[in-house]
Amino acid sequence: MELLTFYISVASFVAVVAGGFFLRSYLPSYFTEKGKNLASKEDIAQITRLVESVKAQYVADVEKVKATLVSEGQVVERRRCVYEEVCGSLRVFIAGHISSQEAKERFHSAYAAAWIWASDPVLISLNHFLELQVQIATSPGSVEQSVLKCAYTEVLVAMRRDVGFSSSSISSNDYKFVQF
Repeated sequence: MELLTFYISVASFVAVVAGGFFLRSYLPSYFTEKGKNLASKEDIAQITRLVESVKAQYVADVEKVKATLVSEGQVVERRRCVYEEVCGSLRVFIAGHISSQEAKERFHSAYAAAWIWASDPVLISLNHFLELQVQIATSPGSVEQSVLKCAYTEVLVAMRRDVGFSSSSISSNDYKFVQF
């Protein structure tokens, strides 16, 4: 029985030594790998936060650009409507067209709207045309018809460029006045 106890003690000792060697070689590599995995998880979490932050900023920037484009599109559309009214109402100054009180009021309304929506080049050309009209009213025959026609078409070309045809090669000389 003593011999059996001795063998059991030796076997236990060998098992403890073998277990110790196993744990000595296994546990450090296990904990090293576990530490690497934990560090990788933290790095991935940080990178994910960074990517999501950049993505959110990108989405915000895209939405801002969209809003700006929509706003600019609405302004251009409004300008187009105003310019159509101005073009129609400028006919009051063309000889042979109706110059009723209603037509004059339509012009005043369109001119006021142009001061809100028109660009500077359009207002400058429109005011030049109106200055010529004032000059004719105070001194009939003081302005040649060709000068008036040129000023009128300059207004139209300025409006055309302002609503999206900025690279157009059309000039005021290309406009044709037609009489029936």
